[in-house]
Amino acid sequence: MTDHRQHHRPQPHLVVFRDQSAGLRYLSRSARTSEHSTTWEDGNIYPVIEVDLSSAAHLARTGGRAVEEEQARRTLVDTAA
Repeated sequence: MTDHRQHHRPQPHLVVFRDQSAGLRYLSRSARTSEHSTTWEDGNIYPVIEVDLSSAAHLARTGGRAVEEEQARRTLVDTAA
């Protein structure tokens, strides 16, 4: 007996993920698709999916936010003293 869910599972294909904040592009496999497309370095045209992946957009992951919070804490302590 065949599981009918196998027939509805989207097949992964090559897509370009474009990091909006860093301007970087990544070629990877995904079941997602897009109405937009772009030409990759190999000359082929692939669907392009806009994402926000870079550490520049996520300061908490890079420690940048922790530095900002520490500076804010120090400022509050200095003004309270």
